[in-house]
Amino acid sequence: MNVVVNGLMTNYSKVGKGRVVVCLPGWGDSTTAFDKLANVLKETYTVLSLDLPGFGGSQAPSQAWSLEDYANFTRDWLKKINVGKVYAIVSHSYGGSIAIAGIGDSKLDCERLVLLASAGVRDNKVLKRKTVELATKIAKYPTLVLPRHYRRKLRHKVYESVGSDMLLLPRMEQTFKMIIREDVRPRARLINVPTLLIYGSKDDQTPVSYGRLLTAAIAGSNLEIIQGAGHFLLSDSAEQVSKLVKEFLNNDA
Repeated sequence: MNVVVNGLMTNYSKVGKGRVVVCLPGWGDSTTAFDKLANVLKETYTVLSLDLPGFGGSQAPSQAWSLEDYANFTRDWLKKINVGKVYAIVSHSYGGSIAIAGIGDSKLDCERLVLLASAGVRDNKVLKRKTVELATKIAKYPTLVLPRHYRRKLRHKVYESVGSDMLLLPRMEQTFKMIIREDVRPRARLINVPTLLIYGSKDDQTPVSYGRLLTAAIAGSNLEIIQGAGHFLLSDSAEQVSKLVKEFLNNDA
């Protein structure tokens, strides 16, 4: 489904009936990431999955966006499609950062929050961020004499060597650089809704240590660790994730 929100063509999916569950995907991902979970929840809930601006079928913003910008956009999208009340927000990775920022800043409101391999803990990545920034400079200046397509290839290899997928989405590079500077823990401390965090024991992108730090920040939250799972819980551990999420959402007594 498509709708124009704040001048941006926006894609989202809607399945099921009942109380509203909003799904926010990770960096570079799309609504399809939640297909397996939505299939489990749709008998009880209306599941809305959003392609965040710049990803999937949604138009990219014309300038770099912060987590606050994405939270504002999510709020405005819900208003545009006439969703007045959200029961739960389910988010993966970068989508978790948006959810935490939005709820912590009172831009988004829900009764339940699920964070799947949520990103947003930044101080442990300071060295890596600085390495990415340095790699950009090193890769950029000595190669100015090369043809443009060779420069792109070389820069991509440099980013890849320090674990960044930034150049897979070059139009979003400035947004990426802005977001990796934002630590969501101060906003997480302001969250007062029941929260379930799920992390994979072998996740090397958002490790379990992030989950423990966020669990400590969010009062009354609960951390589940799926043994042997990596970062892409929604696909690789779909059955376990669906079971945990469904039980959590249904337990609203």
